[in-house]
Amino acid sequence: MTTPELRKEFTEFFVKEYGHVPVKSSSLIPHNDKSLMFTNAGMVQFKDYFRNPATAPFKQATTIQKCMRAGGKHNDLDNVGYTPRHHTFFEMLGNFSFGEYSKSKAIQMAWRFLTQVVKLPKDRLRVTVLASDQESYDLWKNQEGIPEDRIIRCDEKDNFWTMGEGAGPCGPCTEIFWDTQNDDLGEDRWLEIWNLVFMQHYRNDQGQLENLPVVCVDTGMGLERLASVVQSKENNYETDVFGPMFDGLHKIMIDAGIESSRDINATPHKKIIVDHLRAMSFLIADGVIPSNVGRGYVLRRIIRRALRSGNQLGFSKPFMTDLYPSFLDSLKDGVYPDMVARQDSIKGVIHQEEEIFMSTLSKGLALLEPIFKQKDLVGSKQVPAEIAFKLYDTFGFPLDLTVLIAEERGWTVDLVEVEKLRQKQQEQGRASWRSGSNTVFLTKALEWKEQGVFPTFSGYRRELLSGQSSNVLAAQSTEDGTGDMILSIEPCPFYGLGGGQTPDTGSIKLANGSEWRVVDVFSPYERGLAIRVQAADAGPENAMSDEDLVCLQKGFQITTFVDTERRDATAAHHSATHMLNAALRKTLGKPIMQAGSLVEPDRLRFDFTHGKPIDQAQIREIEDWINATALQSVKPVIKEYPLQKAIDMGSIAVFSEKYGDVVRVVDFPKVSMELCGGTHVEDLSRIYPFKILSEGSVAAGTRRIEAAVGTAATRILIEQDRMVSRLNQELKAYTTSAGNGLDLKVNKMKDQVADISKQYSRIIDKLVRSPPAAPPKRGQLNVGTTVPVQIHILDPEIQDADYYAKKANLLKELAPESVHVLVWNENVVVALDQKKHPLLHAGKVLKTVLDKVGGKGGGQPQMARGRFASEASLQQLYELVDNP
Repeated sequence: MTTPELRKEFTEFFVKEYGHVPVKSSSLIPHNDKSLMFTNAGMVQFKDYFRNPATAPFKQATTIQKCMRAGGKHNDLDNVGYTPRHHTFFEMLGNFSFGEYSKSKAIQMAWRFLTQVVKLPKDRLRVTVLASDQESYDLWKNQEGIPEDRIIRCDEKDNFWTMGEGAGPCGPCTEIFWDTQNDDLGEDRWLEIWNLVFMQHYRNDQGQLENLPVVCVDTGMGLERLASVVQSKENNYETDVFGPMFDGLHKIMIDAGIESSRDINATPHKKIIVDHLRAMSFLIADGVIPSNVGRGYVLRRIIRRALRSGNQLGFSKPFMTDLYPSFLDSLKDGVYPDMVARQDSIKGVIHQEEEIFMSTLSKGLALLEPIFKQKDLVGSKQVPAEIAFKLYDTFGFPLDLTVLIAEERGWTVDLVEVEKLRQKQQEQGRASWRSGSNTVFLTKALEWKEQGVFPTFSGYRRELLSGQSSNVLAAQSTEDGTGDMILSIEPCPFYGLGGGQTPDTGSIKLANGSEWRVVDVFSPYERGLAIRVQAADAGPENAMSDEDLVCLQKGFQITTFVDTERRDATAAHHSATHMLNAALRKTLGKPIMQAGSLVEPDRLRFDFTHGKPIDQAQIREIEDWINATALQSVKPVIKEYPLQKAIDMGSIAVFSEKYGDVVRVVDFPKVSMELCGGTHVEDLSRIYPFKILSEGSVAAGTRRIEAAVGTAATRILIEQDRMVSRLNQELKAYTTSAGNGLDLKVNKMKDQVADISKQYSRIIDKLVRSPPAAPPKRGQLNVGTTVPVQIHILDPEIQDADYYAKKANLLKELAPESVHVLVWNENVVVALDQKKHPLLHAGKVLKTVLDKVGGKGGGQPQMARGRFASEASLQQLYELVDNP
């Protein structure tokens, strides 16, 4: 069977023959599980149903789930290319039961699918069961064609499945293995192809097992592995999953004049490229953008690892996007239509990363090459941690590539030390997973969810923003010492649904007449909405009256008041974000992908994929188009549609967002149509005027625009006008027939400054080459080895950093055999010629000196700068070079 046939047969087997509900693959971004970086198994989207089967909308389901194992706890990235089975991206076939059936039916269906549908020979299959799970053992004995000697009892390490080390559903599992008949593989001769998990226990916080009232079934079978078995291939890469991509890569190499073999097992680099192309494409399609933290960093590593392999094969220019059509050929059954629909955006992101990293790769290799020849390192054959970290921190060169290149030379990298140097970056990455000021409450939010606390958001209707009555559904103290409370109310007019829009503020009035401020609104779980409130007149130490606390409990009624001025300003900026998205696509002439947004009452921020700055002419075009559109008074049409219909209509989606089966479409007719849950203006004239405040880069291949609209933009424009008027008056810049007076005046001043700068540079150069007032102090310095040193006293009145740097460079050029120490006031610079002193590092030399005479400083290998601790330090330095 081909892979498309396997997908079709698997789905139809469970849907048509056993009544399972077919469920679409969820995103690779696990929106309902913050403990995971990526969706790594078919059960992830059903995790809540295993915990509470009664909440499942169906009792049995089947999926073909996109999975990623390239980050977090499950990381196969480094193995890809070097084994026959490991992948970053793969597809997992699964069938699931939430109390509908248990072990007997699950085992019978699995055996029937493998032996009757796929027609695998029974004598080449064996199974494992938990040693204490006699029921599963007996059930397998009753399956025709599997003798007892091929039912293997194993311990809990192999056949007891848990969600992790903490509390959660768990239970015994039974695994089905295929006999590859390759004795050279040892125990690996038996290939695991399907795992059936029977969740019949719950492990509590104390580690004790409790029986669940309902047994659930969770199964998983890798499509790539099954394809290799069915197609009689020795490894996954020889199947039709990858065949079109290997053919495409072979052609691209030949066209580029690179020697290429049809043998895909000849080198791991081809395997890395085709595997990583799949992974990067699916990640980008699901909204992940390359960055230096979190998921974005994993994507960047995947892209760059593929490019490194391309470089090893002989590619010196971007090539990955040329391979994309071959990738689409591997999906010709149309199972993932988004990969076709979004191909321009996906290829755009990949190409931008390629262009950036090709230069980064050459820089990294250029920096590493001398290290391998450095005499003091050849003995240990270890790349210094500082070099590995610099490659990562300064040049964006992934650490794993440094390790890989080092290993190819027989060298190592001190990963422990590098890890210390990376600590700051790691802390920043971990911070991105935190949930802000409501963290204390969020740990308890699961209780609300299990209790079915799901309020209705009523804030789209303007008439309900002020004076609406609501009931308290649940209340919880934040327990963070602030005295604040977290409430769930029904209905809730306060916006806090995300999508880049900042939450509402406002107030609530209790039944006893007390007023509380609403300071935050957030969604602690899917379909959940909570408001954080503070007592407007709380007493000492945030103490609240007992009467207030009673009125905040479940069942009491409150009156809500949304800050409509803030809401209106935020809505204007949200609508303007949609206009900006449309304007960028129109102006840049190609699809751009939204990489993030923030909508506030006084400004908006919009991140998008684009590889170069937007010039001033384009910025003016964007502003003019949005302002002209706003003046047409376009009114939005907001309706709900099935997700696929909305996409088919041409609605723009942010693919990192999670959408339900029914979505809200915000349509400004003939202007913009997007999937959006945010609040918007009733007429586009409310966003006039639109003003871009800044445009710049926030990451490789990602740009950011900040803008203001409406009242906020008007305030900024008025301030700018006042500033221009003041400058006109101060500079006496009068407008004439020759042009705008301020422009003429500023251009003239720029020319004058340029002339003065040239004259100043000539003076500095002359001063640099002028002889010193006193000859240098000469001596010897012991820095592990004894070296000649010259101490130069410079004129402290020349307050120019460029002068001191140029002076240092000139001195080491004139006397490269010496280490030069330049001193003025308490400032000290060490400069040396590394060609003459390859084992010395100016920063380390300076530190050695300052440790002895007092002071602090550091710097680069050829030049370093610091400060003496006191005036006595110079005299101590003289004594140091006199007595090395």
